[in-house]
Amino acid sequence: MFETRSLDREQVLSRLARNARVRASLDAEDACLLARFAELSPPNRDGIRVADGAAEEISIETRVSPRVALAKLLQAQEMVNRLPATLAALQAGDIDADRAATMTKQTTVLSDDQARWVEQRVLERGPRADHSRFRRAVRDTVTRADVTAADQRRQHAREQERGITMVDLPDGLAQLKITLDAAEAVTAFNQIDALAKQRKTKKRSLKQCRADVFMDLVAGKNIKRPVIATNVMVPMTTLMGVNNQPGELSGYGAITADHARELARDSTWRRILTDPAGHVLEVSHHRFAPPSLKRHIQLRDRTCRQPGCEEPAERTEIDHTQRHTDHGETSVANLAALCKKHNLLKERSAWKIEQPHPGTLTFTTPSGKTHTTQPEPYELE
Repeated sequence: MFETRSLDREQVLSRLARNARVRASLDAEDACLLARFAELSPPNRDGIRVADGAAEEISIETRVSPRVALAKLLQAQEMVNRLPATLAALQAGDIDADRAATMTKQTTVLSDDQARWVEQRVLERGPRADHSRFRRAVRDTVTRADVTAADQRRQHAREQERGITMVDLPDGLAQLKITLDAAEAVTAFNQIDALAKQRKTKKRSLKQCRADVFMDLVAGKNIKRPVIATNVMVPMTTLMGVNNQPGELSGYGAITADHARELARDSTWRRILTDPAGHVLEVSHHRFAPPSLKRHIQLRDRTCRQPGCEEPAERTEIDHTQRHTDHGETSVANLAALCKKHNLLKERSAWKIEQPHPGTLTFTTPSGKTHTTQPEPYELE
């Protein structure tokens, strides 16, 4: 049993951070060892990448199944041979094994040079606040690495994967798994979510209300639907066909130029200005779309700004950083997107939030640690 009763908050957090770095370094060593074992076990027939029986040896020593051992061997080969910066970041403790695995898996569709371009672009901005945000950054950058191939993969996936399946669950439940085009999924979820929020009560959670709304829509009930928006950021040069720079679907991430042009048909356009780093500066006040300070913050922040939260900004509350009752201004310099839970956090706990510059948020934890964040920039050039 580890003795932890004598530790204070600062010491607990410091040890957790240290252990995470040590764990990452050991995972990097494991990757090198596995890659070396694969090198020492060359394939003995066509159609395989390591010798028959190699995975079974690793399985015995590491107490995992042969299937898991083989996956670890192949992943280690990919990382060590193709992604030196990812391996170095893992060894240094800058990223963890999950992030390294994400980088390895998602870059398998790219050439060696493209894969290294992706890892450089992603890693230069650090590990992100959580794994899902890192995963999205990798996926978006993979799309930008080869836009033609990305659109071919999208078309193939749409033809092969789009559909609905049902999975039986215990206790009289079942699960519908619906795979859609990303824009279809975002639009559908936003519509269901908006309707569910109108029904939410103390006795019915938002999740339950979403299921209620879904069944009412399937049953064809007459429901008054609120107006919702699905935002797509795309360079004007892409819309004009001058180039094939990807766009970005709010709540999802990067989409191909052809995909963006498809969505732009019969849509309302709004002019948005960004700075050279890709941060939103201005949302047009002209009627390409109605002016809206709320929309400006949603487009700028993209998600709930609480570190680690992935709730899309369209489903958050736009609130004052400095309270309105404390003379906080209603402006881009004092508003931010926070989901309901994390908007209430500053009222229910000792967390503090400041916004020293528009879009730059500094969070101070109850332990006194500070985390300064900026929204992920749009890469539209």
